[in-house]
Amino acid sequence: MSIQSFTEKAMSFAPNPPKVAGLPATTKPEKYVKPQHLPSRRLVRNVLRTRLEAVRQLANVLYELEEKDAQLNASFWLAKSHGGEVLKDSAEHENLPEWERPLSQGKRGGREVVEYLRSKGARLGSGKTKSHWAATSGDEGGGSE
Repeated sequence: MSIQSFTEKAMSFAPNPPKVAGLPATTKPEKYVKPQHLPSRRLVRNVLRTRLEAVRQLANVLYELEEKDAQLNASFWLAKSHGGEVLKDSAEHENLPEWERPLSQGKRGGREVVEYLRSKGARLGSGKTKSHWAATSGDEGGGSE
């Protein structure tokens, strides 16, 4: 088998990608560039920094709920078991069979929800986040790591 017949046969199995894509045959094939990955320590630092930021934001939301004592939507069984208010079903839902009715809704106070979370072991505002190494690290990439 000659080299020319081999290349013609190989071309039938692996056609010119630009030609197949509808581009002019003179278009040069793209060169694959391997994506650059972050070093694992930088990735871990970014994950920890993001986690600390999420903890702070959640604590702020819970402090705000506690301060304002806002009414929160809850399922009827949670509202009933924790001293909340169970809302009455609308008149149109009362006429439906039980299996077609939506579940009843309830309301709970924000202060009561935060107290419940604290009783179950939630620690709001642990305070030590400012001095944590991931929180204070200013490395956003471009370093020598």
